[in-house]
Amino acid sequence: MENAIKPSKRALANLELESSADLEDKIAHLPSYDPETCPDGLIDLSGATNMLGSDLMGEHIAKFVKDYPVENGLPALQLGRNSTCADANRLSPALLYGPVNGPKAVAQFINRRFAPAIAVQAGDILTTNGVTALIDMMSFNFCEPGEAVMVLTPTYLMFPHDVCARTGVQMAPVSTENIPDQYSSKYAAKVVDKLEQAYLTSQRRGVNVRALLICNPCNPTGRSYSKASLLEMARFCGRHKMHLLSDEIYAMSSFEPLDPGLDMFSSVLSIEDSPHEGVFKENIHCLYGASKDFAAGGIRLGFLVTRNELLWKTCRRLALFTWVSSFSTAFFTHFLSDAEIVDEYLALYQSRLRTSYVAASESFHKHGIPFQPANSGMFVFIELTEWLKYFDAPDVKGQEVQLYRYLAFQAGVHLNMGQVSWVVFQLAF
Repeated sequence: MENAIKPSKRALANLELESSADLEDKIAHLPSYDPETCPDGLIDLSGATNMLGSDLMGEHIAKFVKDYPVENGLPALQLGRNSTCADANRLSPALLYGPVNGPKAVAQFINRRFAPAIAVQAGDILTTNGVTALIDMMSFNFCEPGEAVMVLTPTYLMFPHDVCARTGVQMAPVSTENIPDQYSSKYAAKVVDKLEQAYLTSQRRGVNVRALLICNPCNPTGRSYSKASLLEMARFCGRHKMHLLSDEIYAMSSFEPLDPGLDMFSSVLSIEDSPHEGVFKENIHCLYGASKDFAAGGIRLGFLVTRNELLWKTCRRLALFTWVSSFSTAFFTHFLSDAEIVDEYLALYQSRLRTSYVAASESFHKHGIPFQPANSGMFVFIELTEWLKYFDAPDVKGQEVQLYRYLAFQAGVHLNMGQVSWVVFQLAF
């Protein structure tokens, strides 16, 4: 290695950041649990992978594969048997970006299921190879280097990476630790107070905040923001001329709550314009994808929904780095175009999701493990504060890391660690 030329300073800076990915890389080498061949192996409860709908989607994909004509790896509908590479280069963008009616199918699905205040058009959609790529793309297009994206915590573990790793953008976390329920309309004003305080703090530091990023429904808590809370956040963004960006990758992974006090999913697209409050649809953006609700992470599809034409154009320019496969978009366009099939799938998946949550919550009650009630996503926020006393470390964060390592390397259970100010773990079911 002594003769190897080092990567750039900005590349090496990513390696210096503390990351759960480093521990996960080590855990990845542990043998996986198998009741017959490896009974002492690792039980991985860390990933938010949709195992409840994978068999259903597998059937749809298998059927589509049978009917999908392919010539030399390219759609036969686009190329003839004697086509050359030059012919391929002259084809319409549909070959690279999927069927031309793909955005139309996505828009129709969004209009049926997300209740937008104004109908979404095909031209409002941009397709990429996943929501991760979109978050990176949006951060780049929202901010100049050194500016910030604000995020409420607890939130998705990888947001700091997705927002900051390549863009030179800062993350401005806003803790909701002292708010009893950050998702409820009852505490919407308190959430906004926290946002205002964090905004002023950033301004005093000379850091310009350009956007508020939320995860709704929220990974890792399994909760959705009330519509009133979303409106208050939009008003906050309007006052400060900020973008509101909502990652809604779990939008259809919601189920009727056991606790009637929990809100069902509402999309930021449902927020109506309010010019006197600075709330405009052009500054409110939604991210969606196929990986969670439809158990189809492998087909790599993410969708930006925006009414901001100039922002769409800048994202479209960067989308050249995030091409999607024509097969993926052909399948998903075909699938979404059949509303009856989609509704049948979602009804069965959501029923399974609720059943799994009920089983998990009953087990937590039985074993005395505190957890936060949820009605979205395939995960639960459990509190393991009581177990920290068995670990010696200079601070709570150190104890949490030790508990995390103990669970993985000795107890054989892999969970996701908590977030800033939260001594909790995420368990996926």
